Amino acid sequence: MRHLIVFFLGLAVALAIETTHKDTRITGGDDAGENDYPFTVGILISGDEEHTFCAGILVTPRFVLTTANCVIRQTMLTVLLGSSAITGMNQFLPVTHVRLHWNHSSTVINRADLALLTLVRDATLGPGVAVARLPSWSQVGNTFNGFGATVVGWGLSGNRVDETIPVPHLQVVRNPVISNFVCGISHSFITDEHVCTSGDNGGPCDGDEGGPVMITEDGELTVIAIHSFHFGRLRGCERGRSAVHTRLTEHLGWLVEHTGVEIRP
Repeated sequence: MRHLIVFFLGLAVALAIETTHKDTRITGGDDAGENDYPFTVGILISGDEEHTFCAGILVTPRFVLTTANCVIRQTMLTVLLGSSAITGMNQFLPVTHVRLHWNHSSTVINRADLALLTLVRDATLGPGVAVARLPSWSQVGNTFNGFGATVVGWGLSGNRVDETIPVPHLQVVRNPVISNFVCGISHSFITDEHVCTSGDNGGPCDGDEGGPVMITEDGELTVIAIHSFHFGRLRGCERGRSAVHTRLTEHLGWLVEHTGVEIRP
């Protein structure tokens, strides 16, 4: 609990700075509505020099899905839930177990970049906390090319060197899904297990890893991927540069096996 107190004291200072230096986040993003993405969680990472904060999605009340690269060192992890504003979070659940995807490689970031976090207890569901709607079995093999996609996170805008992670309020950006062929021009080793987005509206940046990539179906959000990687740091999260995400339809069986989540037909 001590590291949480230190975290929020530091965040209070950052919030004071933000009142005089207000700009958009997740590069070109807008503030998310309070309960628009209640399945999106923050992950506070202690004792890791490479990552201090990532995002994730609640797949069942007990399990959070995030990127393996965020938690591969398996340091102290705390999941934050309950609000789109960091200071509004009302559930702080320690992680008791980290399961890396069996096919993930610590040297190849873009292979099976998935991890499941087991919470110390079930999250309490409510208006600000909900389980994500995952893809259906019938969507396996769907490229989603041309779909409008939404990505959210509390990561950097990539425009300043003095930004802190996480930013105070969840940010959202909308861009189309592009083909893996086009994405592969910019990134090496793009495979069928990836979904790429790109557009002039902005994109995810450092600290947004593990955040949901969503499409809208019949008025409901479906998480088709989670953010894996992007061009790095300053000048790396600019508008128009492609971002790479891990495609969930390639891993539904793994999710069912280890969480018991029910997948729609």
